[in-house]
Amino acid sequence: MNFNLKTLALAAALALASQASSAASFNFTGVVDFSAGSPSLFGQAIAVQFSYDDAAAALAGPNGTVDLLSLDVSFLGQTYHLPQAIDAYAQFEGGLLIGPNAGFANVAGGDLQLQSFWSSSGFAYSLNGADSTGDLSISAVPEPSSWALSLVGILAIGALVRRRAIKA
Repeated sequence: MNFNLKTLALAAALALASQASSAASFNFTGVVDFSAGSPSLFGQAIAVQFSYDDAAAALAGPNGTVDLLSLDVSFLGQTYHLPQAIDAYAQFEGGLLIGPNAGFANVAGGDLQLQSFWSSSGFAYSLNGADSTGDLSISAVPEPSSWALSLVGILAIGALVRRRAIKA
């Protein structure tokens, strides 16, 4: 492959521009860790995927909130989506994403609440007056433009190494 530095710089600029206007996507996972009234829920897993607009988050300020663009919650064998959520938003504290907040009614007969505040994220599931709770851990989902930018960087380094090897 024959790349010149101008082509690589243009590709990197295009990748950065496309990333600037994209949504930030995240995965959350957790496990029910308390089930005083519902011991059968102990150890049940929850998986959450959500996204929000990066530009809107920047405008929200360091301790703000931003509406979610997408939300998928898998819990107790069912999947729930953003249109079913009550008051769905992402919470920020000190400029850092804490997590999503959203409520879902009638989740396997109970109510599910995603909660993010005081620098932690968790969830609560209430069924017949008994609460089950758990913590959520967050992981970012790399955007396609991030992968593209990384690939462009690797190709640029490879081109420079090859150029130096040929000159030597």
